[in-house]
Amino acid sequence: MRFWRSGLLALTVATGMAAGASLAAADGPSKGAEWPNIPWRTWQGVYGGIHAGSVDAWWDDGLAAGIQIGRNWQAGNIVYGIEGDVSLSGADSLDWMATARGRLGYLLTPSLLLYGTAGVGLVDTEWDGTETDFVYGLGVESKLTRTTTVRLEYLGYSDTDVDVVRVGLNFKLN
Repeated sequence: MRFWRSGLLALTVATGMAAGASLAAADGPSKGAEWPNIPWRTWQGVYGGIHAGSVDAWWDDGLAAGIQIGRNWQAGNIVYGIEGDVSLSGADSLDWMATARGRLGYLLTPSLLLYGTAGVGLVDTEWDGTETDFVYGLGVESKLTRTTTVRLEYLGYSDTDVDVVRVGLNFKLN
C-alpha cells in the first residue's frame, strides 16, 4: 500500500512540475522565436548522482537508495543517452538492484526533460539469488543550475514484479 501512496505522490509532483513549466513557458519566446542562449541550455555530457525512493517487491515494500552515472547527447530538443545505477533495498525480500539502460527524452523547455528509459536490470532476491530482467520506466528531470539536475523516475522490472519510484540529484561531471 505504501508503494501506491508513493506512486500517487510522485505523479502529483510530476504533474506540478509539468504545469509549472507550462506556466513558465507561457512568458517564453513567441511562436517561431528561439529560446535565449541560456548557459545551462545543453544537457550533453557525463553526469553522476544519488537517488532514493520506494521499492515494491512482490508482497514486500521498503526504501531504496543508491548511485547512478550516465552520459547524455543532445540534438535540438531531443536528449538521448545511457545510464547505469546500483541501489540497496530496504525490502526484506530484495537485497539490491542494478540497471544499465538507454534514455530518450524531449525537452519541454530548455530546463525540463521528459524521458523514457529501457534496458537490462539485475535484482538480488533472498530466495533465487541474482536474476536478470527487462527494466523500463518514465521520468521527468529539471535543471536547477548549469551543473545540477533533480529528477523523479518510475522503473518497472517486467518479470520479477519489482516497481521503484525514486527522486534523484545529478551533477554534471564535464
